[in-house]
Amino acid sequence: MSGNQITLAVQCWRNLLLWCGASFGVIALVWLVLRQPTLGALLAVGVIALLFGIALFFGRDGVLSHRRALPALLIAAILFPCIRLPGGIPDVRPEFIIVIAALGLLFLGHLATGRPIRLRCCPAYKWFGLFGFSIVLSMVYAAWLKGQLIIGRDFWELAKVFLYFLIFALAASQNISPTNLKRYYKLALLALVLSAFFSFLQYIDFPGINEVVSPYYAPTQMRGLLVHGRVTGTTPNPNEFGALMVLAASLALSGALFLQEWKLRLLCWGTLPVFGLALILTLSRSALVALLLAGATVLFLFLRQKGLKRKFRRLLTFVLLGCVIVALILQVMPEKAFFRFGQLATFTEATSWQGRVANWETHFAIWLESPWLGWGPGKADMGTIVDNEWLLLLRRYGVVGLAVFLCLFGSLFFGLSRIRNVTSEPSVVALSVALQGTLVGYALYMMLAAIYHSLQLMPILLLFLGLAYSQWRLRRATVQEVLMK
Repeated sequence: MSGNQITLAVQCWRNLLLWCGASFGVIALVWLVLRQPTLGALLAVGVIALLFGIALFFGRDGVLSHRRALPALLIAAILFPCIRLPGGIPDVRPEFIIVIAALGLLFLGHLATGRPIRLRCCPAYKWFGLFGFSIVLSMVYAAWLKGQLIIGRDFWELAKVFLYFLIFALAASQNISPTNLKRYYKLALLALVLSAFFSFLQYIDFPGINEVVSPYYAPTQMRGLLVHGRVTGTTPNPNEFGALMVLAASLALSGALFLQEWKLRLLCWGTLPVFGLALILTLSRSALVALLLAGATVLFLFLRQKGLKRKFRRLLTFVLLGCVIVALILQVMPEKAFFRFGQLATFTEATSWQGRVANWETHFAIWLESPWLGWGPGKADMGTIVDNEWLLLLRRYGVVGLAVFLCLFGSLFFGLSRIRNVTSEPSVVALSVALQGTLVGYALYMMLAAIYHSLQLMPILLLFLGLAYSQWRLRRATVQEVLMK
């Protein structure tokens, strides 16, 4: 028997053994699901996640590449619902599974090759660590000196900071060229458009969508969707979807103003009314105000960077198209939207506002009893719905924790300024300006709802911030080139 025949026979036997092993594994998994549904479901999710991770990170060429995870992270974070697990187990976001798989593969690669795991240097990293430390400090202080009970759910806040850091660091540590960044920009706009179109189908109650699909995204908001017509899109509630559309509209507006390619700029102009209408259909007043503030910030940064004289034609185009877009949205705007948004003129008289104020007073009084280090997460006996995320952070982690969080917020914001002030690449500038506008709008939005504690919105925001910060090393290289010249 020749060498080729022996190799072929070994390969055939290996394939046969692999198929037999896979068949046995499937049969065992089915048996376990039938005998122990909860354990079997968890194991099935784990196996599917493992296979998906292998296909995602290795691809057809069999070469490990974490850059392949970024498109999947964008699509999963924007379009996919939470993974609902049985037996009272907390729901899981798919992007968390992807980023944990990436971390595991990085660690295995380190063990196999001995190469250290390297992350791109970023000034925001230390604030993630300090914020995690402030959470631990507040928990220890509240437990020892205030008698606050600590339960297992409280430690999820630490895991949350770690997962947020991984998402940001995974994106920020990639070597992404401005050309590839432009592709991510386009992919993000298309994914957000799909999310907006899904909300339109919810609004018209496309056959079967609100009975079959929508409950997977927003199981607790079905009455608001079916009775009041408040769309939830691909998020758990209307307010969060409105906040997602604030980010989408900021990306579209900034792209329309800064990008150079006419096709991509046309895509931005075309998607802007789509995002605006989707936000209107949420009937979210806080998201609408955040959108106005974010849009004003993007326009201010555009005029500051480009100047009125140099870009007067593009600004005039924006004003004219903006008037057309507003006129079109007003034509299809539902009557309930006119009523709810009309209440903004007298918002202090609205019952929802008065209820929020009463809730704020309750939690503000709790904070006064431990002002500097707070009470920790306090999930054992303290409410998690405060209707003001700044106050929730203050009550949980005190002045110290809130100050660290503000430093993290500020570090990310001013880092974007440094990135766009050095580079001249339109895609980098457009993304940085859009994110700065979004952060300003979200700062106001957090006075009435949640961004950081939203397990879908915060990963999306950090993913885009990581894409912008992937240009940080390019910025440093540009400075070095200037000094060398």
